[in-house]
Amino acid sequence: MKKLLVFFLITSVLSCKNTNDDGPSTIKGNYIFFEDAAVLQSENQIYGVFLNAKAKELNKKAAPLKDNETDMISVEVSGIISNKKDAKILWENKIEIIEIIAVSSVKMEDNTLKLGTK
Repeated sequence: MKKLLVFFLITSVLSCKNTNDDGPSTIKGNYIFFEDAAVLQSENQIYGVFLNAKAKELNKKAAPLKDNETDMISVEVSGIISNKKDAKILWENKIEIIEIIAVSSVKMEDNTLKLGTK
């Protein structure tokens, strides 16, 4: 879990700003919910997720697709992106989900290190 949080932190620090004050944005990425926090990682950005009714609905839809409580789920959502300070969400970028477009399991690649030719 620590490695996952460090990965998210490094990615958020190195990623560029991408905010949209014009209205809802559609974002595809990997979603993780654990205990009382949720994060959505797109191709080049990480968003803290406001736990509104739609986020709770997304958690229910994602639950059957997970093998472990900490598994990521591939999602496509529409939401309002902001950079406002929040007492609970410490990520620079935040999203309030307003529509769930698609939910599917993440296909993990085999990350086994293979040495030699055997």
